[in-house]
Amino acid sequence: MLLKSTVRQALQRLQLVIYQRMQAMVFAVEEINRNGTLVPNITLGFWIYDSCDTPSWALQGTMWQLTGHKDPIPNYTCRGTSPLAAVLGDSKSRTSITMAQLLGVYKHAQISYAASVATLSDKSRFPSFLRTTQTDEYQSLGIARLITFFGWTWIGILAEDNDYGQIGSQMLKEDLINAGVCVAFHENIPLLYSQEKIRQILELIKKMTARVIVVFSTAINLYPLMQAIAKSDISGKVWITTDAWSDSTAYNKKEFSKTLKGTIAFSVPAGNIPRFKDYLYDLHPFRTTEDIFVREYWEKVFECRWANPNMDQATLQELSRKGQLCTGKEDPRTLDVRFFDMTNLRYTYNAYNTVYVVAHALHAMHSCKPGEGPFFNGSCGDIKHFKPWQAPVSACSESCGPGYRKAILDGQPACCFDCIPCSEDEFSNQTDATDCMTCPDDQWPTKRNDGCQEKSIEFLSYQEPLGMILAVTSVLGALVPAAILAVFIWKHHTPLVKANNRELSYLLLLALFLCFGCSLVFIGHPTNLVCMVRQIAFGVVFAICISCLLAKTIIVTIAFKATKPNSNLRSWVGPQLPSTLVLACSLVQVLICVTWLIVAPPFSQMSMKSQMGKIIFECNEGSLIAFWCMLGYMGLLATISLIVAFLARKLPDSFNEAKFITFSMLIFIAVWLSFIPAYLSTRGKYTVAVEIFAILSSSAGLLGCIFFPKCYVILIRPEMNTKEFLMGKTTGNLKNAK
Repeated sequence: MLLKSTVRQALQRLQLVIYQRMQAMVFAVEEINRNGTLVPNITLGFWIYDSCDTPSWALQGTMWQLTGHKDPIPNYTCRGTSPLAAVLGDSKSRTSITMAQLLGVYKHAQISYAASVATLSDKSRFPSFLRTTQTDEYQSLGIARLITFFGWTWIGILAEDNDYGQIGSQMLKEDLINAGVCVAFHENIPLLYSQEKIRQILELIKKMTARVIVVFSTAINLYPLMQAIAKSDISGKVWITTDAWSDSTAYNKKEFSKTLKGTIAFSVPAGNIPRFKDYLYDLHPFRTTEDIFVREYWEKVFECRWANPNMDQATLQELSRKGQLCTGKEDPRTLDVRFFDMTNLRYTYNAYNTVYVVAHALHAMHSCKPGEGPFFNGSCGDIKHFKPWQAPVSACSESCGPGYRKAILDGQPACCFDCIPCSEDEFSNQTDATDCMTCPDDQWPTKRNDGCQEKSIEFLSYQEPLGMILAVTSVLGALVPAAILAVFIWKHHTPLVKANNRELSYLLLLALFLCFGCSLVFIGHPTNLVCMVRQIAFGVVFAICISCLLAKTIIVTIAFKATKPNSNLRSWVGPQLPSTLVLACSLVQVLICVTWLIVAPPFSQMSMKSQMGKIIFECNEGSLIAFWCMLGYMGLLATISLIVAFLARKLPDSFNEAKFITFSMLIFIAVWLSFIPAYLSTRGKYTVAVEIFAILSSSAGLLGCIFFPKCYVILIRPEMNTKEFLMGKTTGNLKNAK
């Protein structure tokens, strides 16, 4: 076995409480070997390595033992015939995590007597980690119940900046909030001394009115802060200690008596180790020569020093004169020190139990009968050559890992259960959880449903391929009507341009330019202003487009009807009619949009639950009635234009755009009719993409049907763009009228 403890190196100050725990492990090994019945014909050995409370040293010692070589060679061992039964330790959670990550790869059993961080219960990450102490989950719950019992509702939390402090304090905070307790402050204690940080915490404690403060920290990391608090004469606070510093002798000094008066301490249960006190009394530098710490232990408990060759004669004489020179004749039984106090064995008792846990596992393996074993086909592990993953278990059901919950089987004991995966929107981060939990609104369960992660934020952005393609298409599409407008202005004196109402053509091309351009407003992060502008601009600009086409069709129809003798429509022919039609039809859409903005305008919103695992930034239309009224009015204009154009399709070709307008309206109506089900069936950024596609498609349909044939004549067939050619194709009635 590998016994890992956090005793300091021999040249450093020895911590007697840690030395006592190490001796409890050694005592347990010797006791088991003397007994001979628990693991008969087998002698347990051990190897001790000092991690010095440092993760890198803990990892180095673990590699050293796994490989059996001082210079570790991964995946290679030269230990010999004695298999490694278990690694006992470390006492601290942060070093235990480092060790467990490595030992879990090889399924080597690791048993800690003091590491309590809840993370280590995750069997998916630490499959071979065990412990003989409770997890912080229960300690946090106990502290929360204590606080609610006394009716305290305003408390502060201090936590050291590592897994132990952060995870434990966070669990406590959640329990307190659920119980209706308010947290005045939650500050981190630095692992490395920081005078500025300590000063900030001091000022915070002075300023806050919370009189109850819970501290999740080890004694050594808390000491500088508590020393500063004592010097600042801060009193009247109720300190609630965790088991990590509750039994520390560092705070038994007079300077802390006023500050820590009334402190409530949580600790692990105490236990009894028979004959352990006599074992400690028998420790002696002359007899326990294999123990490199025993001489320093002797110096510490008797407050003396051993003579050594490096000591000068004056110092030697001074120590001898004062009676401070160790002789080896001192009697430990005359001392009244905590090291020999057997009434408060807490973590020492846990350390003692870790050895017996391993011994009982080896006993179960030794007692295993072939055919009745826990492994394949009932096989047993070889006690002299067992694999790391072979310490046997007896359970009705395998434990449910994170991401699952227990479901008790009908008519079966509580130990028999099924493991049910958490649903897609729930998680569990504990082993054998009875219920799955839901994440906060801005988070979503991980793929394994063993925790929560931030939801991805989604909207149609310029950076993603879809948004980029639509943006480029919009810009290129807007350049086409701009170019055609330039051609029409350049050829404004030609018969073809004149015959098709130049002003309406100019206005229609400008509106189509804006139609392509307004789709850009739909791309990017939606804000309240953008949400209002995008729909209003889209509705008004398209209303102008269709109004222009309707005016063109009506004017052509009236013009040809007015050529008949005694026609009453001649008074309608003039430049005012198209302008009036476009203005009147567009104003109706403007009125609808203004009413929309006044009653219930569009606004931006974050949709937390519309899509799994995503926060959708989108525009809420505000009033859906107004939105569909806007689209409905556009549909009404398009339908009227289609009907009028269809009826006027047989008028003389030279001055008649009715056929082209008919095709354009058919395309327009088809696009927007297909838009409705597509819009209602999509979510998130794809809803916006569908609307942009409808805008671009309908704009391209109008542009292609109305203006491409004219551009063909103007640019490719200029001989057709003459008055004679156009008049030559007219009917006789038209010639006579002219």
